[in-house]
Amino acid sequence: MRKMYKNVEIDLKPQPVLEELIKDLTNKMLHYKRCLTDCGEYASLSLIDGFVKDIELLDEVIERVYAQQELINLRSEQIIGLN
Repeated sequence: MRKMYKNVEIDLKPQPVLEELIKDLTNKMLHYKRCLTDCGEYASLSLIDGFVKDIELLDEVIERVYAQQELINLRSEQIIGLN
């Protein structure tokens, strides 16, 4: 006996494999921004400078991870298109 399934959808869209890393990096950057905001006017300049540099670095890394995710998505779409 053969069963027929109605309304079955197959999702062939690539899933963001780096999503968790992007979220972690973004949360870390937001935490540093909050810390920088909470430092106040009496914080040492080296502490403030450290937070600013860390935020800039995290922002650059997040951009690179997004770019890697886009490459993964494009490759997945190409593979799906070949089948």
